[in-house]
Order: sequence, then C-alpha cells, then structure tokens
Amino acid sequence: MDQFDQLLEFLKAYGAPMVLLWSIFETDLIFLVIGALLHGGYLNPFTCFPAAILGALLHDVAVFWLAKNRAAWVRRRAVYQKFSPAIEKVANKLGPIQLALCRPLYGTRYPTIIFWGLQNLSYPRFFAAICTGMFPWVTLLGVIGYSLWNHLREFDDRLYQFKNWIFGGIIVAIIMYFVARKFRRNAVPPAPSESGHDLQAPLEPIQQEQQKQPAQPDSVVHKAS
Repeated sequence: MDQFDQLLEFLKAYGAPMVLLWSIFETDLIFLVIGALLHGGYLNPFTCFPAAILGALLHDVAVFWLAKNRAAWVRRRAVYQKFSPAIEKVANKLGPIQLALCRPLYGTRYPTIIFWGLQNLSYPRFFAAICTGMFPWVTLLGVIGYSLWNHLREFDDRLYQFKNWIFGGIIVAIIMYFVARKFRRNAVPPAPSESGHDLQAPLEPIQQEQQKQPAQPDSVVHKAS
C-alpha cells in the first residue's frame, strides 16, 4: 500500500473531522476532493459534505468577525486600501447580495467579506447572503470532483503539497502572533512608579526658577496687606 492509499484509508476512518479541519483552512479544493472520494466510496456524503460546509462557514465568519471588531486595524492595511474602492463601487450597485456572487470570482471573496464587516452588516443578513452563494458553488465543485475520481491519483502530489502548506501556514501564523505580541509590549511606555518620583520630576525645573527669583521685601508685603 503506497502513501496515497494510506491517505485514502485515513480519510475513510476519520472522514468528517478531517474534512471539517481541512475546510476551515481551505474552502474550495476540499469540495473537489470530497466529490472524488465520494465516487470511490471513501467518504460518507451525509456527514462529510455538511462538515465541509460548516468549516467553510466558520472560515468566512472568522474573517467577517475580524472586520467588524477590528475595523481601525483593517482600514490601515495597504491591501484593503488597494481593493476597497473597487469593492465599494460594486457594493453600491448590488448591496449585500455581493457576498453571494463573490465566491466563484477568485480574489474577491476576502475583500468583499471584509468590506461588509466594516459596514457593520448584521450576522443574519451575512449568513443569508453567504449561504445563498455557497451552496450552489460547493455543489458544483462536488459534482466536478465526482467526475474526476479516475484522475485523482494524478493530483496526489499536489494534495501532499497542499497538506504541507496548511501545516506550514499554521506554524508561521503562530510564530507571527507571538512576535507581534512581543513588539507590542516593547512599544508600550512604562507606567509611572507608585512612589510618585516620575510625577514630581517635571516640577523640578519650576521649583528651580522660583528659587532664582528674589524674595519680596517686607515693606511690600505690609503694603499689600
């Protein structure tokens, strides 16, 4: 049994959990693979297909949540500033239905989801629009994958490469997260000490100036009184 046969047996044993995990990180190729493996009888369509749809929805919701709750950070990104004028132009014509139409158009799904997250679109409307576009698209991919079963072995090297890219991307993302936290901590100015010396330090030049000024004579003080 070669590595490809071992992979198929592994997917057959742990189909739904592996499909769910895979679809969280990649939301298109997984449906082609599911369609092909359904043809070969390695996956259960009643568990794996819904699991893949759930993972793809979780992926899109995570992007949408990031845009809704980290709007200032997202708007400062150069990538968003580059794509936002074109996305906004289409959004003004189509409205939230743009979320349903962007999935087949390569390179437009992420900017579109982020744009509508920044517009503070409600979650029910987001789910309605994203599911309207997702179900026909993933069904089409599954049908195409079903017809590719006889050619699946021709893509086994690409599947292994994709698996390596997934785990490599996870490791890189974790490293970047901790590096960003470290730099953020170093950028925070130190808090003033509890003893109050830091608060008194700016007053020292003022006190020195007051000491340099000559004292007023007593006569001036009595007249003022």
